[in-house]
Amino acid sequence: KISPERLRTVLPKRDFMDGPIKWRSSKPDFTEINRYFMNEKTRNHKENSIEMTVENLVKSWEMEASHKVQAKDWKTIDPEKYYLRVNKGKKFNVENLIKLGSYNCLMQGQPLYDANAHTFQSSHDTFRGAFRNGFPWEVLDVYSGPPVIAFTWRHWAKWNGSYKGNSPSGKTLEMFGAAVVRVNKKLQIEDMDVFYDPNQILMPLNNLKSSCS
Repeated sequence: KISPERLRTVLPKRDFMDGPIKWRSSKPDFTEINRYFMNEKTRNHKENSIEMTVENLVKSWEMEASHKVQAKDWKTIDPEKYYLRVNKGKKFNVENLIKLGSYNCLMQGQPLYDANAHTFQSSHDTFRGAFRNGFPWEVLDVYSGPPVIAFTWRHWAKWNGSYKGNSPSGKTLEMFGAAVVRVNKKLQIEDMDVFYDPNQILMPLNNLKSSCS
């Protein structure tokens, strides 16, 4: 159930889910994750604001990255130009994302997560198993509008399932980061530069404490 005060805000909108699409398994249903998102998000962006536009664009992109297996079905990107890059590292195109999955592309080279040891499916199974209620994402602040969009974001989840044999703490784990996304006149993504520290969640999942804590 979504709390009454949150009903005054607008549900996330994921575009490009209709028509002849080849889904990885079946067409996804976001009812439960939307409920979790609405109840625990920290920002209430106004409808049609730049913040909500960016949030919905990225949520639509994430839907395609997780569930569409043919590049021709991806409508959030310009497939000829698109790449994803994390912390100025390796660039991943749409075919890389379809094969490897977003988790493996976003966490390359991490000592606490061996992306090369995971497939698309095993990576999703690992984190879906640890975060059984889902892993919501929200835009915090947007600093520049199209064609180059700079913004900060928050990703969070309740750790309520086993992770690599580690028992869940029941606590909410959070990650914060930033991104710079270039779009064309159709608001299709040409490139995505993401900046964040995956250890924000990988350390607690591996029962490690930061020396700064």
